[in-house]
Amino acid sequence: TKGVRFRTLLAIQAEARPGFYRTEEAFRERVFSLLESLEGSPSPRLAAFPELFGLPLLLHLEGDFHPKDLLKDPLLPWRRARRAYGVFREVMAEAARAFGTYLLGGTLLSPPYEEELARGRFARTPLFQNLALFFNPEGRLLAQVPKMELTPPERWLRRGTFGPHLVATQAGRVGILICLDGFFEGYLARLDALGAEVLLQPSANPAPWDRPWPWDGSRREGEVWRASAQERLVGREHLRLLLNPMLNGQILGLTFEGQSGIYAPGEALALTPAPRGDAALLLTL
Repeated sequence: TKGVRFRTLLAIQAEARPGFYRTEEAFRERVFSLLESLEGSPSPRLAAFPELFGLPLLLHLEGDFHPKDLLKDPLLPWRRARRAYGVFREVMAEAARAFGTYLLGGTLLSPPYEEELARGRFARTPLFQNLALFFNPEGRLLAQVPKMELTPPERWLRRGTFGPHLVATQAGRVGILICLDGFFEGYLARLDALGAEVLLQPSANPAPWDRPWPWDGSRREGEVWRASAQERLVGREHLRLLLNPMLNGQILGLTFEGQSGIYAPGEALALTPAPRGDAALLLTL
């Protein structure tokens, strides 16, 4: 951890349940409850939610979304996305301030929004992306990061481009790669070369954690995932830590499983006990 100035790290494993997303109040209560372990911990703090943590807002906020509703209102997904994005952004900003933490709010599916004095909040494009939002302890949005490498269920989304996704904070340089992006050596090498010390890799894995690895049946999904997380940090110039918070539960017919972890070069510093259910993985340096 040489050169890393964060004192407290939190990787949040969360189960997606519709009831947590039906109202703004329910979502706020959910977010704050998952961050409670930060209370009393040393600063500066860095916390991260998993990939797709905000997606159920699009599906359940202020009434469930039904595809048949598109026959009456073809623009409904964009209206729901705007409302979901607003709630997600405001609640995460509020949580970052309340807990005094740098906070990766996980991701949601939404057009990328921009803020401008005269226009207010507006969409840069009507196309949806898988977006991660990163806040400072004052609740300011520091980065809105799109996913670049899309899995088959995501191929309808707009692919992001490499930023690079690096944020220089007062407590260290943070790189952000969403799930599959973090397995591409080119992205990792570039972030390392630019001085990233901590990598945030919010993930949502739609496969059984104990299934045989599709490319080597003698190994298991979770085994390969954990080994890769450790090995990707070995021999780097600057990267010293990896936070990999994982989603689980069911969304749109997909079942997600994954064991969240905090990793250093060649070792797992902390792992959640199971690939299902909620867990707050807190590490004090």
